[in-house]
Amino acid sequence: MSCLVVLLCAVLYTSVTRLHDIYVHSKSVSNGEGAKQSSRYTHGSGVASRALHAVYSHTGSTTDRGKEVWWEVDLRGYFTISNITLTAGNKSNTFMEQASVEVTDKDVSICSDVQVAWCGTVATRVAPREKFTFTCNATFPVRFVRVTRRSTNRTRLMIRLVDVQGEVAVKPHRSYYKPSWNKKVSMPFLTTSATTAGACGIVCHKHHSCIDFSYSANASTDENCLLTDKALHLHHVNANSWTTYTIYCM
Repeated sequence: MSCLVVLLCAVLYTSVTRLHDIYVHSKSVSNGEGAKQSSRYTHGSGVASRALHAVYSHTGSTTDRGKEVWWEVDLRGYFTISNITLTAGNKSNTFMEQASVEVTDKDVSICSDVQVAWCGTVATRVAPREKFTFTCNATFPVRFVRVTRRSTNRTRLMIRLVDVQGEVAVKPHRSYYKPSWNKKVSMPFLTTSATTAGACGIVCHKHHSCIDFSYSANASTDENCLLTDKALHLHHVNANSWTTYTIYCM
């Protein structure tokens, strides 16, 4: 009897520990990140980024009509995703029915060797403000979350709110950075020194949140390597002697 009790306690401990790892260690990794969509509804304010902020959840994101409409968020880093929750719009016609949720390691618009994992599909009937949570089992580090709605008729995609839960993951071993000359990151999270642009890239690779970096051979040796997790359009233009390297395709 005592052995049975010990075994039962061990099973319960393991189960609770796994639940703790999944739901306590995971955190929201999508809030405030960059989003885009296939088009924008011309008679509303439903821009893509509003689906990431609860303060805008009364409007959310809405595309214009099309046969394949989509919404995507760049997490600006690599993560192991535990679950993704979509919240439907306020109106009875939610335009979220049968939307598919996928995660990828690269931007499908510029990379040809994208790894993709399907997380699930929204139901055929959706109530206003209904929530759908999908578990993702991607075997690779995830950077992009994509929601796609396909239809034989021209339709819209409306998402009130998107929440992505996950943990920081190790970056892919190989990375390719595309150079942009005379540009300098404007909001670095780390300012450090490096002997070459390649050495600065190694520092960036060691920081999971680093997506882009700037290097200058003429700047102060203590401040010639800048790491950022911000989008490229936030970089200074005409920053002489600086080159910004943006992670591209691996």
